[in-house]
Amino acid sequence: MGISLTRLDANDPDDGAELSAFLTANGFPFHVRAHPTTAQVAHDLRGGVWTGDEVESYWIDDDDEGRIGVVRLDDVADATAMVDLRLAERARGRGRGAPVLRAATDQVFSAHPAVIRFEGQTRVDNLAMRRVFEQCGWVQEAHYRDGWPVAGAEPVASVAYSVLRRDWAAGTTTPVPRGPEVTLSGELRCADAAQAERVRAHLDEHVALTRAEPGCLSFEVSPTDDELVWRVAERFVDEAAFDAHQRRVAASAWGRETAGIERSYVIRGRARDVEALVDAAWAAEQHLLDPSVRADPHEVGRLLDPSFVEFGQSGRRWTRDEIVAALQEEPGTDPLPSLSEKEHRVLGPDTVLLTYLLRFEDRLSRRSSLWRCDPAPRCLFHQGTPVG
Repeated sequence: MGISLTRLDANDPDDGAELSAFLTANGFPFHVRAHPTTAQVAHDLRGGVWTGDEVESYWIDDDDEGRIGVVRLDDVADATAMVDLRLAERARGRGRGAPVLRAATDQVFSAHPAVIRFEGQTRVDNLAMRRVFEQCGWVQEAHYRDGWPVAGAEPVASVAYSVLRRDWAAGTTTPVPRGPEVTLSGELRCADAAQAERVRAHLDEHVALTRAEPGCLSFEVSPTDDELVWRVAERFVDEAAFDAHQRRVAASAWGRETAGIERSYVIRGRARDVEALVDAAWAAEQHLLDPSVRADPHEVGRLLDPSFVEFGQSGRRWTRDEIVAALQEEPGTDPLPSLSEKEHRVLGPDTVLLTYLLRFEDRLSRRSSLWRCDPAPRCLFHQGTPVG
């Protein structure tokens, strides 16, 4: 697939007629004018919207499929130029956006030495275009609340991305201060071939469903040299979108089939409040005391971190696998264990220490549990000391 740009002269009758035919034959749902009419296009042509002293327009040509769109470069005589990219409906969703934007960027910076920034704006929910900006190394610089008018509806937010000439020349990206995005990075580590097979069986569907979610900017699960390990990288527009993704995944086939597989993740950009963190840890602790949960190795494994260690009431050191097996064999019968003298200490943005007095089947003990809630609660350490 090769992409080239051919200069469009809107003052030429043939180019003007072809442009009008293209714009009126295709819908542009994320533009302010989603369905331009012939009269509207003619008005824009007369007004110099597509050709002028500071405006350049180009046909987008594909080596195999011919003419597939148009791109307009505005303010090319200024320090900041603007881009307006429109692909034909038949060319969308097929990976054309990124090579077109790269070609337009090369054109602006090569032909206009005064331009130091190349900027584009789109609706906040135009995730396809936002991914194109990201793929091409553009950086989000602004979020405009209610900044994009919508015909017959309330306005929506818009976002602005740009690339700098110096970054284009050096092949680098200069970041701006962190915005509200939430990112997750790390590894999914299978214990054996059976777990790896479950990952492979459900991974394609998991990736496709996640990328289709509103708010997902990027989602990659990549194999490594170790056939039991996958590298994970996620980016969501904000915390609400990330939390919605977590809820959907928990109820999905992927969530059920891979719940016991080790995750080693780091999440950035969350603003989880202390109250929510503590509530999640206490709820998980109470859940782990339920005999029906303790008898289920899959459910216990979901609640215990792979590195989990327990110092039992006898002084014995237990590993995760040993505890899972022991609880399955003797889960207990008390459906309503009593927790009192409950205290907590937050040790980090996603980590909390719980201490309490437990009465379970008429036995009294003091307990401490270390939970990491990132994103779901998983116990790292537990200790029990008998009382009396």
